[in-house]
Amino acid sequence: MVRKDARPAPKQPKPSPQPPPESSHFRFGYNPAGPTEQRDIVSSKDGWSEYTLNDGSVIRAKAVIIDVKCATDQYSADGNPLYIVQTDVVNSVNAPAELKKKST
Repeated sequence: MVRKDARPAPKQPKPSPQPPPESSHFRFGYNPAGPTEQRDIVSSKDGWSEYTLNDGSVIRAKAVIIDVKCATDQYSADGNPLYIVQTDVVNSVNAPAELKKKST
């Protein structure tokens, strides 16, 4: 039962958003915004990985490097220069005839 003389509670101001605590930030181990130097690819080996599935299909996949940059004056824990590599994955499927769509 609602009392006739009851007033609604006063509205509370919305708290302003706060940044997440520092510990929740992902640490890259390098400065992703730091300067970089372009590297050109002068040779490559073309290698496919093949995976045979239990239905007889064979999936072939390979990584293709699109772009490479070297992070200026930044090194891995073992002293190697840090490279920022942009890649794409190319794949193909060869399925058994019984799994393929029947042509009409």
